[in-house]
Amino acid sequence: MDKNYFIKLLQRYLNGNATEEESTFVEKYYNLFQSDPAALDSLDRDEKKILKNNLRDEVWQNIFRLAPQAEKGRLITFRHIKFAVAAVLAIAFISSLYFLQKKPSNSSSANTITKNTKVETKKNRVIFLPDGSTVILSQGSKLNYPSTFDGMATREVYLEGQAFFDIRHNKQRPFIVHTGNLQTKVLGTAFNIKAIPGEDDIVVTVKRGRVSVNDENKILGIITPNQQITYAKSKVKSLVRTVKNESYLTWKQEDLLIDNLTISEAAKLMEDRYNVKILINNPEIESLRFTTTFSKNATLEETLNSICLFNGLVYDYNKKKSIVNITP
Repeated sequence: MDKNYFIKLLQRYLNGNATEEESTFVEKYYNLFQSDPAALDSLDRDEKKILKNNLRDEVWQNIFRLAPQAEKGRLITFRHIKFAVAAVLAIAFISSLYFLQKKPSNSSSANTITKNTKVETKKNRVIFLPDGSTVILSQGSKLNYPSTFDGMATREVYLEGQAFFDIRHNKQRPFIVHTGNLQTKVLGTAFNIKAIPGEDDIVVTVKRGRVSVNDENKILGIITPNQQITYAKSKVKSLVRTVKNESYLTWKQEDLLIDNLTISEAAKLMEDRYNVKILINNPEIESLRFTTTFSKNATLEETLNSICLFNGLVYDYNKKKSIVNITP
């Protein structure tokens, strides 16, 4: 739920202006913590972050589940959002808290955070790394990365599956992706890695910048935009070739989960997805956070309507110039 909306909801409740539905939601939320004010004391910061993410995912899953089937294909209204949040928030919170308190200390869950964060996704998902780099992780893939790169000579992550990386430039701190015996090393660039478990080939393709690929013994190749290196694990051989189009990125156009992204971050994704320029001239708007799913079949207008509806914003779309302005 958007923080600003929740604050306004509390203000309406205190002023006696909240609806019955809103009042019930606030009271359930308050009573939950009043009954056990130290409920979260046993959780560390990372576990609280997991709890927050689990709760948010549960809320949004129920928002879409509760939307009437008859309205499938239409935008979810603000009334639906309020109803769904009020109906499931307390239950989702308690369920998430129970999961965290009862999970074994040696759990191998994809959500368990120790030194590293391990993400396993059932649908395409956007991940923002600690240095601000962006990763789009394909469904069924796993990414393991540290909670911070501070104090490290390199920025290293471990991939199993397929992902598109857009890496922030840092000459002093190279970025390295580990995929089995291969290491893909960059300073700042955009590239795709396909390393599907069970498949013999590992494929690295560069969209922007330059990438160095090596195994345990030697450099296999240095590739630039529109070049691709394929490494056959069984033969321990590699091949560099030129790609004529971006067909290797078609998987990115599937349904995409954006989790706790700012409006500004989501705008960058929409610019790439819909080939438009999105302008946001208000810092407060840029920092608003939300969670949703970009449907592969949704038009730009449908996606903008959904985002703006939930965050209380409006937009203007100039189709001739392919420019979108988002304002309060």
